[in-house]
Amino acid sequence: AWTRRWVESKHKPDYGRFVLTAGKFYGDADKDKGIQTSQDARFYALSARFEPFSNRDRTLVVQFTVKHEQNIDCGGGYVKLFPASLSQEDMHGDSEYNIMFG
Repeated sequence: AWTRRWVESKHKPDYGRFVLTAGKFYGDADKDKGIQTSQDARFYALSARFEPFSNRDRTLVVQFTVKHEQNIDCGGGYVKLFPASLSQEDMHGDSEYNIMFG
């Protein structure tokens, strides 16, 4: 049911597709499932909305985990926090963002 929360961008027709899987190595095949890229040498664009919040006078912690299973020469995974005005289905590399790391 991850596809109800996460939206894949349709900005470019050749974006890679995501799948839900535990991958090649895991502790528990069901509990360790996550969203995985499914094709080599592709760009990917996936986003999910969350409830508005304020961290005024508090530390903001953004955390994600990446498990690399392929031998690649270059590539990367990035997390961006976008403004609420983001058009998720049109998200792309030049979309406005507030925070980026990866």
